[in-house]
Amino acid sequence: MPIADRFELKRDIQEMKENLSQKNVRMLDVNLLLFAQHADSETTAVQVKGAVKIPLSLSLNDLRKMAPFHVNGLVRVEEKETAKCPDRENGTDGYRGVLLRDILEDAEMEFVRKWEPGVCIRVKGAGNREVVFSFGEIFYGSAGRSILLAYEKSGRRIDSEEGVGELAVATDVRAGRFVKGVREITVERVEIPLSAYDDRRKNIVRPPTTSLSMIDRQTGIIRQFDRKALDSLPQVHIRNALMAGDCEGFNGIYAYEGPLLRSVLEWFGLSWEKRDYARYVVVSSEDGFSAVFSMGEIFNSRLDNNIIIAGKKNGEVLGAKAGFAASVVGEDSAGGRSVKRISRIEVR
Repeated sequence: MPIADRFELKRDIQEMKENLSQKNVRMLDVNLLLFAQHADSETTAVQVKGAVKIPLSLSLNDLRKMAPFHVNGLVRVEEKETAKCPDRENGTDGYRGVLLRDILEDAEMEFVRKWEPGVCIRVKGAGNREVVFSFGEIFYGSAGRSILLAYEKSGRRIDSEEGVGELAVATDVRAGRFVKGVREITVERVEIPLSAYDDRRKNIVRPPTTSLSMIDRQTGIIRQFDRKALDSLPQVHIRNALMAGDCEGFNGIYAYEGPLLRSVLEWFGLSWEKRDYARYVVVSSEDGFSAVFSMGEIFNSRLDNNIIIAGKKNGEVLGAKAGFAASVVGEDSAGGRSVKRISRIEVR
């Protein structure tokens, strides 16, 4: 073989070796990346904290050891900026994970059940994304069986560079409260002094309320909402509201009538376009009973025509004992969020 041909062959062999080496290096880099992602997913944890007895730190592996829950065929519709913008569907997936309710029960809340309707749960994720859920929608309604911290999506493991899994909400209309890379789940109790039991011991009888104050903590706006305003809004009938379980003194099944809490907030100036899923609404009485409602369940839930500020019970105007207005949630399995003698509605 001529010297020139031997030189060309030697050079071709060397190039083949170099190409093979580069390919192996690339394969090694990919394997190392996958290994690093897997390792991160096992060391990254979501912190469950706040008003709980047992703070938790849960990795993806820890979640897999808990009771699994599966939601099949969940259609994800992206949030739109205004009511007139077209909806954008972002696919249909099946999610497997752990119910948020089960995680909270493992952490055990600090308060007796009677007080817990005045509690909200704040979830934070990647990119400082933050959304709020109310105690009632998780523990009293069917939404509690549809909110899960997922570790699989359509059969594929959910890995995240920041946080754990993805929070999915099957009862929401749009995906405004879906959170990727969940980092924190914090239980918060609203700070409203409860004087009802002291009033009872001291035989204090407060006069019936004739109006309530509506307050936006963010803007400082305050407006009075009275009987005239209540009657001016479209009325909704809830025919079978179950007042049982956590209620005191008025157990039974009753019919109520009044405007939606959403309509009351819109009268106040808080429209759908101004929704913020990191905020929530607190309804409270003058003697300290309270209930929390999340922006998601008011403005984005399939169950939204379900929360009213009632002015009538069984066809009659509420009596002095109930004040001029009471909160009623028709879908709740207990009456813990039914606040009588409402004196304040706050947007926090």
